Amino acid sequence: MTERATHAPVTSCAAARLEKTVSADAVRHNLALLRAEAGGRRVMPVVKGDAYGLGARAVATLLVASGVEALAVDTVAEGVDLREHGIDRPILVMDVDVSDNASACATYGLMPAVATVGQVERHCGAGHRQGGPVTVWLRTNIGFNRFGPREDQDFEVVLDALREARAKIDVAGVFAHLSSSAWDEKETAEQATTFQSRVHQARAVLGAHLSASLAATHGLLHPAALHGTDWIRPGLGLYGLLLPAGRNLSGWQTSGLDRLRPALTVRARVLDLIDVTRDEGLGYDRSCAVPPGRCLASVAIGFSRGITGSAAGFSGLLHGRTCPMVGKPGMDCTQFDVTKVPGVRPGDWMTFIGPEPAGGPVVRTAEDTAAELGLSLYELLAVLRMPVRLEDPR
Repeated sequence: MTERATHAPVTSCAAARLEKTVSADAVRHNLALLRAEAGGRRVMPVVKGDAYGLGARAVATLLVASGVEALAVDTVAEGVDLREHGIDRPILVMDVDVSDNASACATYGLMPAVATVGQVERHCGAGHRQGGPVTVWLRTNIGFNRFGPREDQDFEVVLDALREARAKIDVAGVFAHLSSSAWDEKETAEQATTFQSRVHQARAVLGAHLSASLAATHGLLHPAALHGTDWIRPGLGLYGLLLPAGRNLSGWQTSGLDRLRPALTVRARVLDLIDVTRDEGLGYDRSCAVPPGRCLASVAIGFSRGITGSAAGFSGLLHGRTCPMVGKPGMDCTQFDVTKVPGVRPGDWMTFIGPEPAGGPVVRTAEDTAAELGLSLYELLAVLRMPVRLEDPR
């Protein structure tokens, strides 16, 4: 009886068909550049949403090895996952999580956001049950309008609750989100002024030691967003990505953000080639007519990987040529017109973000792909659900 061959891991099999690759060298370069642009402020990279779909465990490990002082996530579950995988830096949970998770927050030493009296009481109770004070950050609402009160007098009520809870809660700092820092300078300046006023209020009640954090990546283009702060919280910038409108801001010309390096590559394999010899319909419903003389490549990417059926202008890069999608994507396979692509063969990589494997002169940017799919860069990274590999030559 022959012994059964050892099967390759599921992730290896999936990555043989399609992959996201993150360059560790590019992330390290971008971190150093963002740190320099922050003018000596400490850096708290945001690795929420599995580091925007790029692998929070691997990215966080890389960032910690590169000297970051803290990390930020959206949920308690994300913070617990990092703790379970050996990340020992302070971790800010930016979203106000549900009361059921307060105890886990205390157990794993996470720093939850608090924005209301009820949330202060919740984490007081968790600290009491844990047998020691918990550390929190005060989240203030300056116009983002997801968590916390807008008005100064309501903010003061939360400050009073924190003052009363000093024996059970340590407040590390105050933070907020800017709503329009990628395109609106006037609103950003107004929100920064409100934030500075709130920080002054908080320090008057809770102590001058409180840290302050407002700017993420695009906030670095606004001097007002850095004024009086100690921390920046970059997200997309770590991967060399910026919302296009940011390049129109007055701070762009004097910033160094044009030196950020793209860190992301997304590719999928050509699985088969179909030569169309007569008028045909394509796919399940045959709603797309294909004339004779076309060559179609079946490529290992589809709607289960985030490619939507409404993306009529979607395309890939193959042998230096742009290849439009034909018809609608399938679940894990979509067809592209490669009629004018010389030498295409099954097994070739079609590139959707980044340079081609051979290092040719044509590069597809994440902005190109996001525009074709009708998504923001944040949405694009989140919906491209596929194996991710951190490429580190060190």
